[in-house]
Amino acid sequence: MSTNEAAISDEEDIELLHGFGAQPISRNQMRTTKRWSFHNNTRPNLVDLPSEVGGPPRRLSDITGIDGVHKHIDPLSELGGAQLYSTESGRLFHAGKIIIALAGLPGRGKTHLSVSLTRYLRWLGVKTHSFHLGDYRRASAEDDLTHDLFVPSPKSGKAHALREKVANECLNDILNFFKNDKGQVAIYDAVNAIPEFRLHLHRKFKDLKIQVLFIESLVTDDSIVMKNIEEAAKSSPDYRNWDYDAAYKDYSERINTLAPFYKEMGLNQEEKDLSYIKFINFGERIELHNSNYGYLINKVVFYLMNGSIKSGSVFLARCYKNTLDFNQDPPLDDEGLKYAKNLTDTVIAQIKSQGKNYLDKIEGKPELQREPSVEMRQPAAGADGVNDNSLVVWTSVKKRTIETTQFLQEKNIKVRHRIQLSQKNPGVAGTLSEEEIAKQFPEAYSQYLKDPYHYRFSRAESYHDLAIKIEPLILEMERMSGDLLIIADETVLRVLYGYLMSCSCYDIPTLDFKSDEIIEIKFNAYSNSAKRIKIKGS
Repeated sequence: MSTNEAAISDEEDIELLHGFGAQPISRNQMRTTKRWSFHNNTRPNLVDLPSEVGGPPRRLSDITGIDGVHKHIDPLSELGGAQLYSTESGRLFHAGKIIIALAGLPGRGKTHLSVSLTRYLRWLGVKTHSFHLGDYRRASAEDDLTHDLFVPSPKSGKAHALREKVANECLNDILNFFKNDKGQVAIYDAVNAIPEFRLHLHRKFKDLKIQVLFIESLVTDDSIVMKNIEEAAKSSPDYRNWDYDAAYKDYSERINTLAPFYKEMGLNQEEKDLSYIKFINFGERIELHNSNYGYLINKVVFYLMNGSIKSGSVFLARCYKNTLDFNQDPPLDDEGLKYAKNLTDTVIAQIKSQGKNYLDKIEGKPELQREPSVEMRQPAAGADGVNDNSLVVWTSVKKRTIETTQFLQEKNIKVRHRIQLSQKNPGVAGTLSEEEIAKQFPEAYSQYLKDPYHYRFSRAESYHDLAIKIEPLILEMERMSGDLLIIADETVLRVLYGYLMSCSCYDIPTLDFKSDEIIEIKFNAYSNSAKRIKIKGS
């Protein structure tokens, strides 16, 4: 075995070095007994082999908030909601180690892309982490450095030394992620402006048996760039506590300084053997180069085909009488109609409080549709959420969720009825209290307590089954812009929240959705945030 292979392999990499499937697949979705930790404070210097132990703990994202997409991964509590299967090594058998290296000028949505890809891959159970070069730069930069720091060959020796330092620290952490943390996909969020940088990355990771895929984010639509600059000036960690106008000016200057140095991928003959995707105008067009990809990278491509720069909010609301038996489907009673009216007023007031007035322009008095039409159940792809100023409502096909939208329909707001939003079928346990389940099915109840996310009672569904069922809706949601209201059973809302907020699958069954509150989840390039909103009149 070569020095490089020894540096990046260990006893749990058998299936990666000697053929996928060399280790047994766990036959259940329970927690594995063999423990490894993402929290490893010894950082071998894997940039310059041989390794030297020592150094500070890994520096991950400095993002704050409640989105878990930047959290350290622990396989005993941080499995993805739609994970296909679990293994002792924690890696999927039918895919190896992959680094996705981003490329593109600032303001091209690279950080948004890295974070959203991380969220999706983690949801699939793939050990994925984003490494933002900007985090390392912010930790080391000094106030007297100018935009010269961002060009490939800065005039200042101090800026050049800092560039080398932060790049090596970030790459060292990526390699440590693969070696000690059993990571499978690392996403390197950096400009990677010139062919020399990209070829160096390719050679380094190829020598370590790590597959390299570049995703170059190109933007030819100036309106997208302007929107991204506005968002960065408001929310980038670089401009925390800055005046908005000053932040906007500074970020624009950074782009203008770097733009003359940036070289688009594929124009240099030396890059002809690289595998890369050109992601143009954030999904308007996708070009694949050397696209003999495997399972995981094909999942990435599929996700990119459904991606967009997200804006607006997702509102999650429990359906009326969430505790009804699974097989019951009564219409709304008087209290239900009151709930529907209060919910409508609360959502509209929250949207307008954010300075959005698009609802005033679409209000009308269309004929109220009591039964779902084919169009309401399955609109044409791309029919909804095509711009930021829109609100779409999703419900299950239960009468009480459909009728809850009647006051929204009166305002000419699009309502869609999705069968995938049907609540989790509880099976034989449906009409029983927890005490009755424990008494009548003691063995099943014991198994359920060990893993309430994956366990299913007889003739029932599990939360994991729901996660697989709603994947088409997750991808549709990723395509949409604007605001989205989802009215469904608490079991469905838990799974959707788990995806949007990168929750551990073991936390999802315990998420608490109150009947007198709406949860608003707002999208951001760095992390999503959630808050509770009290329903008016409740």
